[in-house]
Amino acid sequence: MVKIPFKELCGKSIVGNMGGILGKVKDVVFDESTGKIISLDIEPSENSPIPASDEYYKLIPYKIVLGVKDVVVVDESKINSIKIISKEE
Repeated sequence: MVKIPFKELCGKSIVGNMGGILGKVKDVVFDESTGKIISLDIEPSENSPIPASDEYYKLIPYKIVLGVKDVVVVDESKINSIKIISKEE
């Protein structure tokens, strides 16, 4: 497992393994007990299949992340597992 500092992960572009551009990492959700990343909160790009809204968190489960280098690559076939949660909750 590769360790990456939060400040390096935040702001990275998120792309799908089939070439889709989804957005950028806005924040990270951690499991408090283990310290492991659970989800990435994203800011969708203009042509992203994920709807943009300031009223909702758009959380990509970290388990669909395939790799992190210059960009974060996710499994586009599992894009339907993205959680959209109201910030009012």
